Amino acid sequence: MARNIYPSADELVETNERVLEQIQVKRADLHGVLSRKKLEGAIEKTRNEEGDLYDKAAVLLIELVRGHAFASGVRRTAYAATISFLRINGERPGTSHDPKVLTGIRERFYTKDEVKSWLKGNAIRPFSRE
Repeated sequence: MARNIYPSADELVETNERVLEQIQVKRADLHGVLSRKKLEGAIEKTRNEEGDLYDKAAVLLIELVRGHAFASGVRRTAYAATISFLRINGERPGTSHDPKVLTGIRERFYTKDEVKSWLKGNAIRPFSRE
């Protein structure tokens, strides 16, 4: 069985820099690391997750979104890093960037299994604040 390739904290920081350069949403978007420890924790949880690559990707996405380790672009960075993680490990994720889903992840609306299914390209229930 091939060993998975995981991002490093430095690679996640670079992803945040790139995302903020390429996808500026707010004029005030500024690159900045709020917690390197949270980045390292997200990577460690991903490594330790049981299951297939999509289980690990769901954990990576959830941990990065909820960990809020960056000053700006947290959800965009989390999405880009997760898609990159899947691609580097030979998968072709079937989803596209959806800010509403990422907000739902941040607000604990979705389960890990729902996030995993979404990353595979399946439909996900619409996010709503209840």
